[in-house]
Amino acid sequence: MKIVNVFGLTIVLVIMVLFLTMVYSSHKKEKQQEELPNIIMIVTDDLGWQDLANYGNNFIESPNLTKLGDEGIKFTNAYAPAPLCSASRSALITGLHPIRTDITEHIHGNQPAGPHQKLLTPPIAQQLGLEYTTIAEALKTKNYATAFFGKWHLGGGKFAPHHRGFDVNIAGGWNGLPNSFFYPFFNNGQKPELLNVSSEGDYLTDVLTNEAIKFIDKKKDSTFFINLNYYSPHVPIEGKKELVQKYKEKRGKDKDGTMPNIHYAAMVESIDQNVGRIMKKLDELKLTDNTLIIFTSDNGGLHVPSLPAFIKHTPPTNSGPLREGKGYVYEGGIRVPLIIKWPIRIKDNREDSTVVVGQDFFNTIMEITGLKQTSDGISLLPLFQSKSLNERGVLWHLPHYNHQGSKPSTAYREGDWKIIYNYENELYELYNLRTDISESDNLATKNVDKLKALKVKMKSRLEELKAKFPKLNPAYTEN
Repeated sequence: MKIVNVFGLTIVLVIMVLFLTMVYSSHKKEKQQEELPNIIMIVTDDLGWQDLANYGNNFIESPNLTKLGDEGIKFTNAYAPAPLCSASRSALITGLHPIRTDITEHIHGNQPAGPHQKLLTPPIAQQLGLEYTTIAEALKTKNYATAFFGKWHLGGGKFAPHHRGFDVNIAGGWNGLPNSFFYPFFNNGQKPELLNVSSEGDYLTDVLTNEAIKFIDKKKDSTFFINLNYYSPHVPIEGKKELVQKYKEKRGKDKDGTMPNIHYAAMVESIDQNVGRIMKKLDELKLTDNTLIIFTSDNGGLHVPSLPAFIKHTPPTNSGPLREGKGYVYEGGIRVPLIIKWPIRIKDNREDSTVVVGQDFFNTIMEITGLKQTSDGISLLPLFQSKSLNERGVLWHLPHYNHQGSKPSTAYREGDWKIIYNYENELYELYNLRTDISESDNLATKNVDKLKALKVKMKSRLEELKAKFPKLNPAYTEN
């Protein structure tokens, strides 16, 4: 009888242990899910490094982004993955170098070479391949609600955001820009999902934010990921009338050649106002503490007149003190504003000079959520904990000509040093960015050892990524 009782008691204890283990495991999973942050990644289009007040612009007013920077980390050595939109965006959403996604130029921008071009440039993919995992696709495995608002420029149809892990897609497709920032935004009834939530007189930046706020309201009790990709301040350069008037009065009069121009300034302030609206909504819903906000740009500011169809009010800005702008591997084309806020994890609000690049966002989000990282970026989580990152080299590869006037080139930065190779003249440039942020003093012939060391590293990285290169154009006719 005692043996039976002991045996029965043992069975009961085993069942209780198994039950408690299951309960604990379930509770642990629920707790982990509760602790995962909401994530809002805001990407602007062609916003220059110094086009915000807290990055040194004394004309454009951006108080909400100043507040965001004061409450998080403002990075001063942050870079876009590429100096052009599609290439950069492919890396931002996958964490992969643009060379890996085979998008090293903006989609639909790689034109056949004529006799005026010395080099034939390699073709690129016309969409982001389905084999590449997006942030949204990864986060769906963690039960995130996901939404995309704005510019995608990585393919339409089955390549559009709503087929790439996003539950909601408003205005994301193959387009690189709207026809106007005022309703109906795109010609020929494009983007019906956008037309359904807007009306005459509406401004595109406002409408995209309206939809993002609706999504936050709807998913406030869930864990969500929002990718808010403003089309602004890309061409066409169109600000809201009242803001244009404000900057016209602030300047005194709209002088040609004065940068940034008043229409561009109005566009940037609209972005700032809408970021402020999102911050206010998070505060109202008490979601601020555990929401990770990333704010950046896809490349540097447009510093030259645009294509004839959109030349009005361009160039909109300049990149000073940086050299060149969008479309170039000089600092003006790739160095961008970056602000990251996550109150529950970032306690040391500060300005940070660590070199970071756009594909790092993917790995950062993957580490936070316990998912697989890529080999092309690193997690920035140590910086959130006031730790440092190991120094690494960063590569930009633009084997193309483009509308901004740049020629095929590759750049590589490690520490304070940056090397640039020009494929047309087969010459190298070398700069020390700590002492020469304007890249005006080429040290290639003065510091041969440093040049040699960086050439080896740049070549090795290009080989590792299996980069494509331009080649001589047999039809080229020298002027």
